[in-house]
Amino acid sequence: MSSALRVYIVEDSPILQRLLASAVEAAGGELSGCSDDPQQAVADAFELQPDLIVIDIALPSGTGFDVLKSLQEHDLVPGVTKVVLTNHANEECEAFARRLGADRFFDKSLESAQALAFIAAKAREKRDQNA
Repeated sequence: MSSALRVYIVEDSPILQRLLASAVEAAGGELSGCSDDPQQAVADAFELQPDLIVIDIALPSGTGFDVLKSLQEHDLVPGVTKVVLTNHANEECEAFARRLGADRFFDKSLESAQALAFIAAKAREKRDQNA
């Protein structure tokens, strides 16, 4: 069993995928997978059982809400931390995401640094638990 935080990324921007993957690895975490497709992301999450999932809302073939809803309805990854990182950061989106089980909600344009700091803190927490 790996002591590294396993992170799955649901994001359609290749630049952001790379940025997030680098941040995860820099924090001592491990990228378990990445997809821009909600159905693929849910299937991967079920198979890979990551510790944390970073979810964008606007995706080419659906939304991050679809991912949150599937994870919640089917309890596919019990105990996973769900972090929404989106440009659609308004109160309605945040309230809806939280109803669907999002643990944290960050505005991509204003709070990316906070999101990365949160991921780094979770990675430290996981390492400390296993130390």
